[in-house]
Amino acid sequence: MQRDNVLELRGIMQQFIRSFGLLEQTETPCGFSMSLSQVFALQELEKETLTVSELAEKLQLERSSVSRLVDGLVKGGFVSRELNENNRREVILSLTDKGLSSIRKLREQSVEFYNNILEKMSESDQVQFFESFKTFTESLIEMRRGRNEARS
Repeated sequence: MQRDNVLELRGIMQQFIRSFGLLEQTETPCGFSMSLSQVFALQELEKETLTVSELAEKLQLERSSVSRLVDGLVKGGFVSRELNENNRREVILSLTDKGLSSIRKLREQSVEFYNNILEKMSESDQVQFFESFKTFTESLIEMRRGRNEARS
């Protein structure tokens, strides 16, 4: 891709990030009062119980950052901590009823949010966008994985 096109893509990505609300610290793009990191943590804990280290790995964040994140989720009543009976030095994180109902509500809000955006596009544009965005994301993941392996 030519340099001018790359710079245009960079500008489009910056506009996307701002317009989508990804810089907002206390609200998701769909308007839910929670940070994206908190939402991602709840989504992971909805799938399975995890330790702080496991959650940090899944979120690709430092363990200390995830510890602070979890502290806020516990304080808010979204997540509970329990000692692992098999390893008393380990704490297991799980969703509370409030956490589970919040993640379900958020999912419905986000479906509505995405549908409102997609309705502005033709069906063929939706398909093209989906495939292109999926390919772009896969390339980004592959590039990041390569960088992380080079650092190891």
